[in-house]
Amino acid sequence: MAFRTPEQYLESIRDGRKVYLDGDLVEDVTTDARTRDAAQSAADEFTRYHDPKIRDIFVMTDPDTGQEVDRFMAMPRSTEDLKARARAIDYAQETGLGKLGFLSDAMLAMRWVAPELGKTNPDYETAIETQFKRMRDNNLLVCIAMSDTKGDRSKHPGEQDDPDLYVRKVDETPDGIVLRGMKAHITAAHLVNEMVVMPTKRMRDDEPEYSVCALVSPDMEGVKILARYDKPKNQYDYPLSYEGGAAESFVWLDDVFVPRDRIFQNGENHLSGPIAYALGLWQRFSAMCYKRHTIRMLAGSASLMAKYNGIEKAGHIQDKLFEIAMLADSLEAFIDAAAETASHRDGVAVPNESITNIGKYMFASRYHELVKHVQDISGGILVTAPWERDYLNEDLHGAFTKYLSGGDKSSAEQRLRLLNFIRDLTADEYGGKQMVTTLHAEGSLAAQKMMTLRSYDFLSAEDMVKTIAGIED
Repeated sequence: MAFRTPEQYLESIRDGRKVYLDGDLVEDVTTDARTRDAAQSAADEFTRYHDPKIRDIFVMTDPDTGQEVDRFMAMPRSTEDLKARARAIDYAQETGLGKLGFLSDAMLAMRWVAPELGKTNPDYETAIETQFKRMRDNNLLVCIAMSDTKGDRSKHPGEQDDPDLYVRKVDETPDGIVLRGMKAHITAAHLVNEMVVMPTKRMRDDEPEYSVCALVSPDMEGVKILARYDKPKNQYDYPLSYEGGAAESFVWLDDVFVPRDRIFQNGENHLSGPIAYALGLWQRFSAMCYKRHTIRMLAGSASLMAKYNGIEKAGHIQDKLFEIAMLADSLEAFIDAAAETASHRDGVAVPNESITNIGKYMFASRYHELVKHVQDISGGILVTAPWERDYLNEDLHGAFTKYLSGGDKSSAEQRLRLLNFIRDLTADEYGGKQMVTTLHAEGSLAAQKMMTLRSYDFLSAEDMVKTIAGIED
């Protein structure tokens, strides 16, 4: 296949999609001053296919076709494939090249579960295979649109005062279906070529209209994307987030017609479970891979700040560094173990379900504790340090240089730059967003608990205890 260039990607999203930002309709996301940098950043990701130094990280030979494909759009066939995917995700996090690529989890999950969906309706398996190949062969970007706005969460979708609070099918013709509702927290929706719209959970038997899964393009009539950007800042004060993060969006489906060849589920409640299960498993494996970069940033920050402050040998500091190192190494072990003990279904190497869910839970449940350790090591100056303009003021700079140094451990410049990095990472807009998304992205902690309980073989453990204790049934 021919990999797209950055210019070809940019042209592909000049399609008349309706994107709203700051209350305005954006005419062209590739040229609007508020979105063009993000669009260009997404376009730059396509250089990874053409750079011989890093090409092998992201390009592989697809065993299905014998052709070169994006690694993120090839079904892993072995432990080695899973590990190579993990390395590519890690590299993408460190460099920014490929960060939108592994949103392909949505289509990997759908293709993996397609044979099961096909038992209910062969058209679903055909549609998934056709659309997967189209996206793979045309090097398209895809994202997941799963979370509904949910309204009154004590009520089921069909019990809501307004039936549109969960995305639902409101009409059907021989040619397709019409969708209405809103999906929330959709990463990069305004920058992708396709969105997989799927149920947020399994519905009840009397709610078939909410059990719909389909492929929706951002330029379809009735699709409106409400993007939310972090505001750009200066690089000195905000070394991590100065360019602004990738937009999270609300996607409003205002009576969107979806053709039959894009429909993967249409009213069969029992299929929502397998779809959600497949997506959760692939997303959580990817989450472990991309979160290890964040853990390394926390570890490096904590260790360096302890040295700058001259307290790296203190017992309580060593305890905090141990906690960070333990989780960092544990995450590495979970990634390797999930790949090494992968199961195989229909020729696909599937990350170990239990290990993947436990690894994701371990990180997400302990992340806030690690942030607390880094903040504790840094001290209160983390949120009171002078901004760049104050620090560089000619009347104040000499005083700050003298009084904010760490003696022979660090200069004021070194210390302030590190404090800015840590504040940005843990205690500002970017850091706050990371704390929320760590808990809720790729499924809540409760979801990982549920999947772990489902996968563990409690019955064989019970049988072992009965045998040892002499208990007869």
